[in-house]
Amino acid sequence: MSKEACIIKGSRNGLSLQIPEGLEFAEVISQLRTRLTSAHKFFAGATVFLTEEIRQLEPAEKEELARTVQEFGMMLEANKEEKKPQANVGKDDEASEDKTLLLRRTLRSGQKIHYYGNVVVFGDVNPGAEILCSGDILVLGALRGVAHAGYEGNSEATVFALCLEPTQLRIANYISRSPDEKLPHPTGPELARVTENVIQISAYC
Repeated sequence: MSKEACIIKGSRNGLSLQIPEGLEFAEVISQLRTRLTSAHKFFAGATVFLTEEIRQLEPAEKEELARTVQEFGMMLEANKEEKKPQANVGKDDEASEDKTLLLRRTLRSGQKIHYYGNVVVFGDVNPGAEILCSGDILVLGALRGVAHAGYEGNSEATVFALCLEPTQLRIANYISRSPDEKLPHPTGPELARVTENVIQISAYC
């Protein structure tokens, strides 16, 4: 094929991904899968910054692109100019409030998930793994890595896990515990939220 569907370049912050105009999006995904399959060990664990200077993608296309790179152990983010929020984000900003990333796998040590929205994990988050997002974090398994919800200052964000034992837990600018702090072993699902300027963890029933 004469036209390259995905232009991937290395940068100081990770990898930049640029998609040219003139190709069907299905062909873009097909070429991207072929390229990542041939070099999955090289790209695994990398953060990919989507550049839309040439071609603007529809929200559904961005979601499919994010799912595709996640299959190969990568994370997709918008470029820094696009992902910065407005100075005052209100409740009418549904784009950030309603976006949810679903991960149907366990996050192993060294894997990092950075997402502008909510993150739901159907599996465990092992020690050494990290989730950072602007919304809520929900783990249908054991959370034993680093969790930072509401990283852009959203103190109403929450963290839920069937077994909540993070090495570090943060909501907005609040930090719950240090890795050296010894806490009782949870006996069931728990929910962490900010109450009176402190992160409080309570049983979820």
